[in-house]
Amino acid sequence: MSNGDEMNGSRLGFEAAVAQHRLVAVLRGVADSGLEGMIQALLDSGVRLIEVACSTPNAFEQVERLVRFAKGKAFVGAGTILNAEMAARALDAGAEFLVTPHVALDAIEFALAHDLGILCGALTPTEIMTARAAGVRFIKLFPVTDVSPEYVKALLGPYPDLELLVVGGVGSHNLAPYLKAGAIGAGVGGSLTRLDANDPEFTAVKREATALVKLLARD
Repeated sequence: MSNGDEMNGSRLGFEAAVAQHRLVAVLRGVADSGLEGMIQALLDSGVRLIEVACSTPNAFEQVERLVRFAKGKAFVGAGTILNAEMAARALDAGAEFLVTPHVALDAIEFALAHDLGILCGALTPTEIMTARAAGVRFIKLFPVTDVSPEYVKALLGPYPDLELLVVGGVGSHNLAPYLKAGAIGAGVGGSLTRLDANDPEFTAVKREATALVKLLARD
């Protein structure tokens, strides 16, 4: 990753990183003892956007640790942000972007007011266009396990400018059809970051992350 505008931690910097790298690695329940090792494995594999799900114990503390660890190498954000109060805690921890599981309008407003990147969860056309009207560029299509790639293609009929990242049960084994249907990227959690819990080298994490980065690489 370059050290230019893409890494400036601003909303525009985050959006440039999403458009380029197209993959967000989602950490949920990663043990504190393996945190930096996991992140280094992801960085070594080419991952440049890392989300810590804030439904887990010590999540905001993990955000703070990872922002320091990955400074200048990746964007670190806070996920499962349900409201503006959680958004404020994430900002205090140093989060460089926010991810919501639903259209949390107060969290969106907070992010935009503080020049934070935001990836907003939505599934239906009404939810998606509500988020877009609030100022969100990238939509986290979630839970994508409930819909097929044909649903992505159908959404892009009336809304061809949507920038959708599919999230929820996706990995290198099933992502390609969603990309072919028009999704621009993905958020990948359990199928990536729950691997190798007892392997200090994180071999399987590196293998899966490398496969995802290759799959999402633009020509």
